[in-house]
Amino acid sequence: MNDELAMSYRLVLADTSPSVQRVVQLAFPLPEFDVQVIEDGLQVIEVLGRIDPDVVLLSPGLPSRDGYEVGRYLRSREEFRKVGLILLKNAFEPLDGEKASEKDFDAIVQKPFDSERLVRLVRETVERKKVPPSYPEESLIEENPSAGELPLFKEKEFIPPPPSSRSGEDLEDKMRIMLREEILSVERELEKRLRASFRADLKEWFDRKRE
Repeated sequence: MNDELAMSYRLVLADTSPSVQRVVQLAFPLPEFDVQVIEDGLQVIEVLGRIDPDVVLLSPGLPSRDGYEVGRYLRSREEFRKVGLILLKNAFEPLDGEKASEKDFDAIVQKPFDSERLVRLVRETVERKKVPPSYPEESLIEENPSAGELPLFKEKEFIPPPPSSRSGEDLEDKMRIMLREEILSVERELEKRLRASFRADLKEWFDRKRE
């Protein structure tokens, strides 16, 4: 195995959700990926130089320094210009246009997300960052999603916050829907990963019995 194949992708996951942490850790296993989970925005900034990540998966809602502040810090430092920056935001969570724009991120992914697509996106982002493009970079957008499927990314457009006339009951309904979708997505993902792990363990057991 050559050195390039032996190297791991270094990922920082900055998200306080235990379910998101679990899904990402299952989707990005060793030895191909080295995932560091950090739940505090200031801590992310403090350890970036030591970890030297290839990609940072960043949630807007972080304590100490929110995801937008961390993103601005990365983009302001020359040594982190080649670090991929992917924002993980809830489906009903508008992008805060006063703190950041979509140009600050390589991609914006909605939760709940498809872990296999996220893995492909991380690989593609790392490869794009290795060679400076000769033309302006275009955002990676999932085109023509199948019916009933939540797109991995929204097209580049500013999503305004809900109008003040919207009732509190309507917002609560949307939050319940969002949480239910995330929980169902996590359960499906965990079931898929556990099935794959069980099949691998069972195959290894049968192989040992045949020896």
